[in-house]
Amino acid sequence: MIKVDIVSGFLGAGKTTLIKKLLTAYKDEKVVLIENEFGDIGIDGDIVEKDGFDVVEITSGCICCIMKKDFVTLFEKVLCEYKPERVIIEPTGISILSEIIEVLKLEQFKNICEINSIITVIDGISYMEQRDVFGEFFEDQIINAGTLMISKSQLADSELIDKIIASLRELNLKAPIITDNWSKLTQEEIKSLLDLDLNIDFDNLFYTEYKPCSDNQFDALAIKTSKKFNEESLAEALNRLKESEFGMVIRAKGFLKGKGFGLEFSYANGYFEIYKSKFDSTGKLCIIGKNLEDKKIKELFQTKIGGLFKW
Repeated sequence: MIKVDIVSGFLGAGKTTLIKKLLTAYKDEKVVLIENEFGDIGIDGDIVEKDGFDVVEITSGCICCIMKKDFVTLFEKVLCEYKPERVIIEPTGISILSEIIEVLKLEQFKNICEINSIITVIDGISYMEQRDVFGEFFEDQIINAGTLMISKSQLADSELIDKIIASLRELNLKAPIITDNWSKLTQEEIKSLLDLDLNIDFDNLFYTEYKPCSDNQFDALAIKTSKKFNEESLAEALNRLKESEFGMVIRAKGFLKGKGFGLEFSYANGYFEIYKSKFDSTGKLCIIGKNLEDKKIKELFQTKIGGLFKW
């Protein structure tokens, strides 16, 4: 049986960071990652693929609703053409977990693959605030999880972590809650995350009627730019995304051209990190939020019309 692992979590929680660790830990298996991006430009898939792993991307919608039929067809194709031992699925940060589980329980899949693990990544910095804003949406991802992993725990104090755990336990009494600093986990400890008991009653899943992806609750803006940045100018632009004049920016990520090297960045709920990238690419980024001011954001990154873009 082909093992299927689902890694869900809200926008910017740290799903891709965890998946990169999982892929490295399972490098001796034939693993395929199905990466679902909400926007038109795939960023996470490029990061993983350039590290040498097999990645199949679905963009411009969520596999739980808008792209559901496409996902069924693509999943059949992945199983047939790649013949993997394991498939890791990373839905968008606004996907409905119960809907994805339902697809994997379809008749054409249940005799050839099994759901091995369902991990929901919880943002250790932003969860409490996000819960107040998007509470109903979080219920599906938390209640239907087999394991709950709190990311960025090293950046939060023990009091906040305790509050997050108490909140999670209100919705899910059974799932193990992992609070360890991910950077200190060994490969064997990472692998063990997928071998925890999957204590889920698939005949009694929790379903939510709130589907932010299909109800157009979020905006996604894909940008290509030839502007060159340095770390200081990029940090200045990302800091400005916190301002209300650009709308409510929840998540942004991408690659930009630097002076002599590339820059990679990740922005989530006002926090961001910038890295020097080993990949030479023309700039592209994806921004997700609510009531985004497209024109002002494009001006911020000095997007040019036309030109040649290399990726």
